[in-house]
Amino acid sequence: MILRSSSVRDVPRTAVSPTILPGWSQDKQAEAVPALLHSCRVLSNQRMIAIGIDATPDDWIDVCAAAASIAPGDQVAARRFFEQWFTPVKVETENGGTGRFTGYYEAQLRGSRKPSKRYNVPIYAYPGRPSGAALPTRAQIARGALGKRLKPLLWVDSEFDAYVLEIQGSGRVHMEDGSTVGIGYAGQNGHRFVDLTAVLSRKGAISDRSFESLKRYLERLPEQRRQAVLNANPSQVFFRLREGKDPVGAQGVPLTAGRSLAVDPRHVPLGALVWLHVPRGPGGDDVRRLVVAQDTGGAITGPVRGDVFWGHGDEARGRAMATNAAGQYYMLVPKTHTILTQLNR
Repeated sequence: MILRSSSVRDVPRTAVSPTILPGWSQDKQAEAVPALLHSCRVLSNQRMIAIGIDATPDDWIDVCAAAASIAPGDQVAARRFFEQWFTPVKVETENGGTGRFTGYYEAQLRGSRKPSKRYNVPIYAYPGRPSGAALPTRAQIARGALGKRLKPLLWVDSEFDAYVLEIQGSGRVHMEDGSTVGIGYAGQNGHRFVDLTAVLSRKGAISDRSFESLKRYLERLPEQRRQAVLNANPSQVFFRLREGKDPVGAQGVPLTAGRSLAVDPRHVPLGALVWLHVPRGPGGDDVRRLVVAQDTGGAITGPVRGDVFWGHGDEARGRAMATNAAGQYYMLVPKTHTILTQLNR
C-alpha cells in the first residue's frame, strides 16, 4: 500500500519486510544504537514532523527504553530490536526513481587566534539575521557590508580549506600553539549554495568535480582572482566554537561516524532511522547500513537525498569523497506510529 501526502508534493511510501532490505543481514546494527540513543534525548520531548509523519514522544518512549537495554556491541540483540520495534517503509520520488547520496566529514584546518601573514583567512562568527531576512552575499560581505557586526572566531591559512569547512559544516582546527579547537555550523546568510566544482567543470576550467581539482585550480590563481571565483557562490556559512569532542548536527545531538545522515527535514524528520542502499560509486564501496537522520545541509534537498557523515581524519575524508552515487532508502517507522495504520488501509 502507498501513503501519499499533498503538503509539499506526493511522495510514495511503501511498507516492506526487513528481510528484503539489501544487505540487512550483513550490517552491524549495534553500531547504530548509540546514534539512536543520542536522538532519543530529543525524540522523547518533541514531535517528529515531515511529509506524512507526525510522531509524538509517546511513539518513542518504549522504543528508546528498549534500545537503552541493548548491551554495547551485541549485534544479535540489536538486529532483533530493530526488527521487533520498526517497520521499513520505502521512500521514492514521484516517478519511483532513486536519489543522490553523498558523504561529508569533519574538515581539518590549521589556524591561529590572531591574524598573521600565514594565517590570513577569517572564519566568521554568526552575526544573526534580524527578522529572518537574508544577509549580504559572500561578495558583499568580503567588501565589508556587515561592518563591525562581522567578527572572526579565528584565522586559518587556506582559503580552500575554509571553503571546504563551509561545505562540511564542522571542523577541527589545529592551532599554532599546539591546541585543537572544534568549530561547528552556527548559521548561513540566506543565499543559495552554488557548487563551484560544478560551475568550473561545466566551463572546462577543471577536469572533474573533485575537491582536488578545485584546489589545484585555486592555487594557480592570483589572490584577487581567487576571491572572485569563491564569490561566485553567494552563500556564506558562519561558525561557533564547539564544546565536546564530536560535531553536533542540526538535531542538536553529537554526530556518529558512519551512522549519522544529513537529510532534507521537509521530507525526512530528524531522528528518523533510515536504511541506506547506495550502490558502489566511483572509487567507493556499496553503502548498505542503518543510519539516523541527525543533520541537514544547504545542498541536501528533496525526498530522496542524503549525506553520510564519515567522521574525521584521512580515512573519513576518503570515504566521504567516494560516496557519490544514486541510491534509495527505507525509513524505519516505529510500529506504534499511525503511519503504519494508514499504509495498511
